[in-house]
Amino acid sequence: MMRGALVCPALIAVLGALACAAPEKQLESGRRYMSIAYTDTTIESFGRSNRAITGVLVSAPGDSVRFRIHTTAKELVSVVDVTLHPASSRGERPRTTRVGMPQGTLPVLGMSVAFLEQVLRHARVVGGDSVSVPVMLVGAQASLDVFTMIRNGSDSVLLVDRSGNPAAALHLAIDEQGRILGGEIPLSGMKILSLDVNR
Repeated sequence: MMRGALVCPALIAVLGALACAAPEKQLESGRRYMSIAYTDTTIESFGRSNRAITGVLVSAPGDSVRFRIHTTAKELVSVVDVTLHPASSRGERPRTTRVGMPQGTLPVLGMSVAFLEQVLRHARVVGGDSVSVPVMLVGAQASLDVFTMIRNGSDSVLLVDRSGNPAAALHLAIDEQGRILGGEIPLSGMKILSLDVNR
């Protein structure tokens, strides 16, 4: 009897280790977007696996930011790895930063679709037509905010910050899976355009 009691925890530990060692499974790849804010243009591409979202943002001068968003249960995020490649500053090496997420907080990096879409995915898990999500604005000076996702029919949502101003909100078109198809901020004229015309 004692022997069986010892075997069960050992078996559970082995099975847990095997689950962690399972290969990462790619779910989608090669999604591309263009973000236009005033005179600045950024091209983004990313893919999603069962463990992370990995992609790159490239600005007009050639600077790029590579990121890996480590996802967890309920579409939450544990940490984000951000690597800056300063092409406009010759001789400067890439710099990688790992940013840990406070419990229940989602990261946002500028107008990156990969990050914004993860906020939508988590809000979808929570459920409801109006869901508030704590977010961390990742950057040189990280700050905390709250975005509220408001459903605007079956194919669009609003992401409103603490100001509550709809004109300053991000208006996003989405598909049935919750993937972002495009968007804009009416107040600033900032736009997000999908470059995947065949999707």
